[in-house]
Amino acid sequence: MSEPLLDISDLSVEFATPRGQVKALRHVDLSVKPGRIVGIVGESGCGKSTLVSAVMGLLAGNAKMTSGSIAFEGRQLRDLTEDQWRDIRGRRLAMVFQDPMTSLNPVMSIATQMVDIQHRDPGSRADKLKKAIRWLAKVGISDPEHRIEDYPHRFSGGMRQRISIAMALLMNPSILIADEPTTALDVTLEAQIIHLIKQLRAEFDGAILFVSHNLGLIAEICDEVVVMYAGEVVEHADIRRLFHEPAHPYTQLLLTCDPARVDSEERTLPTIGGTVPDLAHLPQGCIFAARCPGAFERCRAEAPPTYTIDERHHVRCFLHAR
Repeated sequence: MSEPLLDISDLSVEFATPRGQVKALRHVDLSVKPGRIVGIVGESGCGKSTLVSAVMGLLAGNAKMTSGSIAFEGRQLRDLTEDQWRDIRGRRLAMVFQDPMTSLNPVMSIATQMVDIQHRDPGSRADKLKKAIRWLAKVGISDPEHRIEDYPHRFSGGMRQRISIAMALLMNPSILIADEPTTALDVTLEAQIIHLIKQLRAEFDGAILFVSHNLGLIAEICDEVVVMYAGEVVEHADIRRLFHEPAHPYTQLLLTCDPARVDSEERTLPTIGGTVPDLAHLPQGCIFAARCPGAFERCRAEAPPTYTIDERHHVRCFLHAR
């Protein structure tokens, strides 16, 4: 078995707020191996974006890692200086953000932005420009030789997201993080971007960490899935296993809420009852106990550890205690 490119162990992140410490992530474990596409799924506010921001070293100023480690290619990211971070971002770790309308610099041409990304590489500006044009062609930008000189406002949202993907893959990073890259796009453009990511996978040597709340997208492109709830990883499994044999009650309920699984006409869509707990005042016991139809007394008294169902399936639930 190959060693993981990214190995997150016991990671906890808190945010200082006027209401107290908000425990956004708690004891998160996650590993990403070469060539794999790992999906991170969960309701809004479950900690998906906080997790990838921690990996990229882009946490807000009021955030603090209170425990755990983030190892990337055998190197501890928590120990890096800002100069060392700048050397890794873009080259070894790259990210595609949610909103394509704000992720590009509006006062610089696409050519300038894509050439500047390559500033650490040897070679002339002409060579770097040729490489940028090749990547624009790969992501489906028509007439890239001329359009590369345009500014972002000359492109639609879908085209800007394609350019963002090309910029992220330009340096052939070890890991590409896609943080809900289709959220701001309509359904047609969303399908095009997902098709593009699947096509580019064959030309991309690294792994992909794909963040989404859309189970359909996760099922279509990912090899394995991490399910998060209220700052915790509650289940981690291969894609087929998770969709056919979900082990955690939250995962099971999340799947029943997928509109694609609703067979009959209904006036209302299925939902998960209750609300997400206040992360500044965490309840005792299992974080999902208040909304779980299968909760029992132990669930409300103590937090469950992570149980191993098999080598590729892990779940944080007392129902699987042995």
